[in-house]
Amino acid sequence: MVPALKVGRRAGDKIQRGVMIMALTMLLAMVVLAVFLAFASHSAGAGVTVFLLFVAAAAVGASLGFLFGLPRARVADLSSPEGATAPPPTRVATFYLTNSNLIKVSDWLTTIVIGLGLVNLGKVVPGLRSLGKALHEPLGAAAYSGVVGVSVLIVGVLASFVLTYLWTSIRVRELLEEAERQSQETMPELTNQTLGEAKEAASRNNVTLLVPDDAPDTSVVTRQGVPPGTTVAPGTTVAVSMIEPSDTSFQK
Repeated sequence: MVPALKVGRRAGDKIQRGVMIMALTMLLAMVVLAVFLAFASHSAGAGVTVFLLFVAAAAVGASLGFLFGLPRARVADLSSPEGATAPPPTRVATFYLTNSNLIKVSDWLTTIVIGLGLVNLGKVVPGLRSLGKALHEPLGAAAYSGVVGVSVLIVGVLASFVLTYLWTSIRVRELLEEAERQSQETMPELTNQTLGEAKEAASRNNVTLLVPDDAPDTSVVTRQGVPPGTTVAPGTTVAVSMIEPSDTSFQK
């Protein structure tokens, strides 16, 4: 289990570094393009405009990439008791995302974007031409101004979407799992230990034992209600069965 966690974290670190490098490279390229367009069109406003267009497009793409890249909860089926006719209940597994509203929004947006894209596929080219004409004057009125503006918008949206999607789906998932892991405890092995030793082990793992107040610490634990190694929430109460040390039936 430990090697797998280390590999996952290394992958997350690589994704984070890669996203930062690509983002800084794109930002530097847009600064160079803005300066070039300002000199070519003899208008400083054209350079500022194209840079702001890229920033706006990148913000839209990053928002969509974050929504689409949110990790989902892993749901595990609980085995139903023998002879039960009702379907087994479900529970959220060890790692999960607590805010499910953004997941629902992500599903809705995915369906809407794909549906609208297919319905309006024939209007894409005329719409891009109209957008290029609208950007012609603000970008210096050069022969290539409209093409540059449309290209900057498309590259900004797509690139920021992909980078944010990768970062969110891998790095954010690791952060959520690490936070969830820190808020959980593992049930220790309590059987064949004295009640005093079991209390110490339970205290170290932030688990509470359900025992009578007058039970002697020399009693031996023969059975625990929660199997050892089970992941539980802090403060979980576990019932144990004990046997008096004077009972010869326990002795070998």
